[in-house]
Amino acid sequence: MMKDVPQATRVWLLTLLLSLLAGAQGQVLVRVLLADVATAAIRFDGPHRGSLDGRPFETPLGLGWSAVAVGDRLWVDGRDAGRMLDLTSDDGFNWGGRAYRGTVRLLADQGRVRVINALDLEAYLRGVVPAEMQASWPTEALRAQAVAARTYTLLHVDPRSDYDVCATVECQVYRGRSVEHPASDAAVTATAGEVLTYRGAFARTYYHADSGGVIASSAEVWGSEIPYLQAFQDVASGGPHASWTARLDPRGVAAHLAASGIQLGTLQRLRVLETSSSGRVVRAELVGSAGRAVLDGVRLRAQLRAWGLKSTRFVMTGDLVVRGEGWGHGVGMSQYGARTLALAGYTYPQILGFYYPETQLQRLTLQAQR
Repeated sequence: MMKDVPQATRVWLLTLLLSLLAGAQGQVLVRVLLADVATAAIRFDGPHRGSLDGRPFETPLGLGWSAVAVGDRLWVDGRDAGRMLDLTSDDGFNWGGRAYRGTVRLLADQGRVRVINALDLEAYLRGVVPAEMQASWPTEALRAQAVAARTYTLLHVDPRSDYDVCATVECQVYRGRSVEHPASDAAVTATAGEVLTYRGAFARTYYHADSGGVIASSAEVWGSEIPYLQAFQDVASGGPHASWTARLDPRGVAAHLAASGIQLGTLQRLRVLETSSSGRVVRAELVGSAGRAVLDGVRLRAQLRAWGLKSTRFVMTGDLVVRGEGWGHGVGMSQYGARTLALAGYTYPQILGFYYPETQLQRLTLQAQR
């Protein structure tokens, strides 16, 4: 949509967009789906306030709140509380054994309760960076992670949806206040507002644990050609996932296949038929006691992940024995690779430039709304 707009104008429009999304303190609000559950129990240790389906209230007490959904209505203490319950306090809240900053929203949706944590972007990143990368790692690697996570988040902010990102590896891992660490906090602060852009738009800063020695392109993994997400030789990570072996569980594999509508009986053999330019398996034959099938693309990757394989960069050394390299989809920044580069003296702009070539590192300034 913005391809014909000059780059300087596009960057200005991004800044304007973020300003429009900013709250009274000039902060971008991020809504994180913590869980989609049958029953949600939230605890506050002190005074807190909120609204029941738009009706405000406050209490000086520390309380526990438990909600279930019936259709698109929440029930709290046996009473219909409307579709949503918003709760907040200056000290945050507790859910699932973890402490979180910001506001929690319980939202009824088709008989399930969505637990959504809303907080400003920089506070959110304090719970992402140490969950995605060990806080003991080199400072420059942590800073690269902070910029990549910030950019990924801003790309997914969507006021039209109930939430922007989830809290798992399906988006990026977020564990709230409970995992915050001075080293990762410092990385977030040092890079505050810094993002990667490509031709005036936020870059797609995908990342993963370990490439296994070769970065994958977005085209080979997801079928979408992105100029700065190409396949290339990565640095040797020296990490624990650089090389691994696994033996497939025949009955477990058969169960996962059957759940997807593929009836092969007990798996007897997996044969690689085709690999991508980065050495990742893109097509394979499965032979079972009751038949055979050839899988490729998304279906194959989903199955391999369900079977517990760390990556699709592997070879078969026996009918059911796998020798693999790396962990994750392999696109974008390798976290263990970033660690290696940081130990070799690379700065975080250099690390980001290595994994996202042709992108620009920019600092966006948000103006508070008055």
